[in-house]
Parts: sequence; structure tokens; C-alpha cells
Amino acid sequence: MLSLGVVFGLGAVGTLAYWEDAATLTGGNFKAGNLDIKLSGEDNNPATFTTDFTMLNMQPGDSKAASISVQNAGSLAFTYTATGTAPGTLNATLVFRVVPGGTVSGGTCTGGTETFNNKLGTGTPVITANRPLAAGANESFCVSASIPTSATTGQGLSTTASFAFTAKQVGAP
Repeated sequence: MLSLGVVFGLGAVGTLAYWEDAATLTGGNFKAGNLDIKLSGEDNNPATFTTDFTMLNMQPGDSKAASISVQNAGSLAFTYTATGTAPGTLNATLVFRVVPGGTVSGGTCTGGTETFNNKLGTGTPVITANRPLAAGANESFCVSASIPTSATTGQGLSTTASFAFTAKQVGAP
């Protein structure tokens, strides 16, 4: 009879069951942002942006200015800097100004905050501080070239100026 009690005692324990369910998270789509700097709507890859920043038969006291728009056509904010180059024989006489936020008034730049006012060499920094530009935003700037009224050299000489803009991700050194 002891053996029956042991058998019945085990039978009273019963079975244990738990419900279970599962869920899966899908749709984790990841896409890297991009940087895309444009000058007055032109992408510099591979084309080069040109503007009417030309003046022939310059003489002391003459000045030519042009307005350019720097645009962030990418999906990420960036900072940008710029360098200028003026190879040729007139570069020792011409004085260039770069004025972010400036506008053209006659042959000069007005308003804005001047970042450069000097002669250009090769790869001369003209916008040295990282200028922030939000995705989709743009900033106009004015650039001018002049022969000072005090110039005694440069007659018959020429140069071609170019400016290179570099954008980098915010926070990059």
C-alpha cells in the first residue's frame, strides 16, 4: 500500500505549461547622409563654375565685383572654407576682396563681413574660419578685384583668378 501512495503522490504534481509568443523588429533602414557644395547652383563635379568676373583694359582705380551663392545641396549640415589663386603677372598688383554676406555695388562689394583683402598667391586662404551652412541653405558672398589708384606697375599684364571651396562635415577638424 505504501507503493500506491507513492504512485498517487507523483500523479498529483501535474504538468507545468507556459504560453510563449515572439515578435520581430524589421525595417531598420539606414542611409548615410551626403555633403554637396554648389556655387550659384552649379555642381563642381566635374564642371567648373564660371561667372562674369572679367575686366579688360583695367587701369589704376578700376574695380570689378561679382556675387556668388554658396549652396548646401546635401542632406547634412557642413562648414566650408575657400582659397584663391591668381597665377600670372598681374597678381602682384591686383587686390582681391572676399565678403561673405556682401552684395555687388558698382564694381565693389558692400555689406557683409570681409574675410580677405589682399593680393592672391597660389592657394591663398580667403575664407579661413569654418563657415557653417545648414542642409538646403545658401549664403551669398561678393568677391572683387581692383588695381589700387597708387599702382605704378602692371601695365599690359594679366592674370586669371580662381577660388576653390571645400566643404566638410560639421565637427571635422
